[in-house]
Amino acid sequence: MTETEIANLALIKTGGGGDQASGSGLISDINDTDQISTTCRTLLPICRRQTIIDLAMSKSPFRESVRYKDLGTALAEASLPEIGSWYYAFNLPSDCISVFRQIDEAYLSDSSSDMVEYRFTTIANKAGSGSIFLTNNLSNSDGDSAFIEYIIDVVNPNIWSEYLKRCVVTLLAAEVCPMIGKKSEQRTTLLTEYKQLTAPDAKKFNASMLNNYITPIPDYKGGRS
Repeated sequence: MTETEIANLALIKTGGGGDQASGSGLISDINDTDQISTTCRTLLPICRRQTIIDLAMSKSPFRESVRYKDLGTALAEASLPEIGSWYYAFNLPSDCISVFRQIDEAYLSDSSSDMVEYRFTTIANKAGSGSIFLTNNLSNSDGDSAFIEYIIDVVNPNIWSEYLKRCVVTLLAAEVCPMIGKKSEQRTTLLTEYKQLTAPDAKKFNASMLNNYITPIPDYKGGRS
């Protein structure tokens, strides 16, 4: 599926995109320069990232958006802004749009291990050019770095699950309404559909792609015991 097809599915949900050259209410190419194609091209990445982050925030991320990473060497104190009482700071991966959780790397390879999630936060780096990861725990298999599960922006629609497609289409349909002359009530209806139906359905689907019989064990020691 292409971005143009995603945009047209969104326009179909609105009842059509207004006066297109074809008279169909659809666009022929999202990269065209007409007003509606340009609007769809501008809003699609915003809606895609919001959908991906929304589901991660609900603790049920789209699996195609998940990656794992050993964060490597901790940052030197001289390169850091004020980090309060946090012990360790690390650079985040360049493709990270949201950190889902910090876990023990051993959990992925040892079926007898319980999953422990650690406290963390992210703040702006010293230069203000990006974010860094702060934690009190070292959780990679070598015991010298943090190990995280994080979220990326999944640009290619061909690898989206059907539920990610449905979420993006519904949210995009809501956001294009003002540009194509739809009433504000229609935008509100589509946003309600996204929040109360499409996103919850996606959450259930995403949860089904995991072993839900494992109970996470929170860790509150903060690395200070």
